[in-house]
Amino acid sequence: MSQKKTTVGLVRLSRTLYLVGIQSMRILKRWKRRTARFLRPVGRFLSRVWQATGGRWVGKLLREMRSVREGFSIAGKRLKTAKEKGALPVVKESFSVAGKGVIRHRNIWCTFLNIAAPVAAICVLLATVRYWNSLEFGLNLTYNGEMIGTIENEKVFEQATEMVSQRMVHDASEQNESVSMTPVFSLTVSGSESYTVADAVCNKIIEQSDGIIEEATGLYIDGELIGAVKSSADLSHILEGILDEAKGDDEDATAVFAQTVDSVTGLFPTSTVISSQEMESELTATSQKAVTYVVQEGDTAFDIAQKNNMSLEELDSLNAGVADGMIHIGDVLTLQTAVSRLEVQIVKTETYQEALPYKTITQTDDSQYTDYSQVITEGSEGVQECVDRVTYVNGVEVSRENVSTTVLTPAVDRVVVTGTKERPKNSGVGTGNFIWPCPSLHVITTYYEYRWGSFHAALDISGGSAYGKPIVASDSGTVTAAGYSGSYGYRVIINHGNGMQTLYAHCSELLVSVGQKVNQGETIALVGSTGNSTGAHCHFEIYVNGSRVDPLPYVT
Repeated sequence: MSQKKTTVGLVRLSRTLYLVGIQSMRILKRWKRRTARFLRPVGRFLSRVWQATGGRWVGKLLREMRSVREGFSIAGKRLKTAKEKGALPVVKESFSVAGKGVIRHRNIWCTFLNIAAPVAAICVLLATVRYWNSLEFGLNLTYNGEMIGTIENEKVFEQATEMVSQRMVHDASEQNESVSMTPVFSLTVSGSESYTVADAVCNKIIEQSDGIIEEATGLYIDGELIGAVKSSADLSHILEGILDEAKGDDEDATAVFAQTVDSVTGLFPTSTVISSQEMESELTATSQKAVTYVVQEGDTAFDIAQKNNMSLEELDSLNAGVADGMIHIGDVLTLQTAVSRLEVQIVKTETYQEALPYKTITQTDDSQYTDYSQVITEGSEGVQECVDRVTYVNGVEVSRENVSTTVLTPAVDRVVVTGTKERPKNSGVGTGNFIWPCPSLHVITTYYEYRWGSFHAALDISGGSAYGKPIVASDSGTVTAAGYSGSYGYRVIINHGNGMQTLYAHCSELLVSVGQKVNQGETIALVGSTGNSTGAHCHFEIYVNGSRVDPLPYVT
């Protein structure tokens, strides 16, 4: 039973495979026919395009190549036959075969030449361009009919003519003629190592000028030719001597020229060549020049004038009012200083000592009144050593930079104790500060001075309608006297403590009594003319430790 089922299954499988194979062949044939119908027009179009463009030519070339190959085969047989007859027949046959081959296949030879000739021409052109590009070209420079050299470009000649203008002083202005600067250039093949530089061109141009030339070393300051000397060693010695003289005995100082200084050795017109002595005199000659100076802290007019080798009168003539001390920090002053043609900048290290100021430290004591002040420790200045880097130009200081500061002796601070406790009102204790005793009168008719053969030790204060104007206590205190007293007339005396007393005389009316405590600014009397008086005024005195003093400094 099992075998029968197997046989049936195989039969079905073979039938299925057969049907699949038959159907696949039908599909492939149908696809092939459709593809052929589609591609056939395309193939015909491509064939026509091929024939129209290069196919015919390629076919003709292939046929020619086959014909050439066949010709070589025939030529080989003919040469073999001729060889059997001898050497001369071989030569004749070789020329015959070659000639016939060229004639027979002339089309292919013409085609070859049509292609090879343009290719060869392009190769020759590229090789030519490459060759000329590898070469370096220069300009042969002819000046005044003489060949000067080969230069890289025209800019070299322009640079040389500029150098001529700087290095050569031509006598054209005196001779009413000028030096021709018209060159002739011609192109030439050259290498960079054979180029003539601008300096050499300049020298050759000068040699051909109308002036008298000699070898010398010229000195330029800021691009300006000062002159030339015959010996470069002499010029170097002069310059070094100027720097050494500026340094003086300070071996650590650095001296350089403030301007740009250059020396150039070459050909110079004789009119610019001077002796070494003349060059030194030219460089060290001085002229007056105005410079500015900014006033620093601690400067005085005398110190500024002295530092700049000027008299105080000369400084004041340039800056009005300086001699009277009218200068302030930051003021810009005009100075007149001697300046050399060749300015020297010197940088020195300066060491000096200066006072180190002390500080005042205030301590408070709440057990003392506000007018209490006591110095506990007296202050004293210290000493510090400063090292500065100072720059001078022509001996005038232009900048200063502090390098280091070392404290040698520390400063001792001043210590002051002050009270903070407020005094009660009407305490009668003076503040130590005095005010004007007549608020509405401000005219001083008599000062603290000699008058009428005797000394007047007070201030007489008056003014318009003075009579009856109030007199106030110049400071707080206690009234120690109040009444009539001879030449004083009605007067009041107030004790302010600390040895200070004030007196107010010639009053018309007294408003206080002995023992009364008064405050600063309190009205104590009225202005009058009692006693020895020539008019209504207040006679005001101040006593310090029993001696009368000028009141004016105390109340102003």
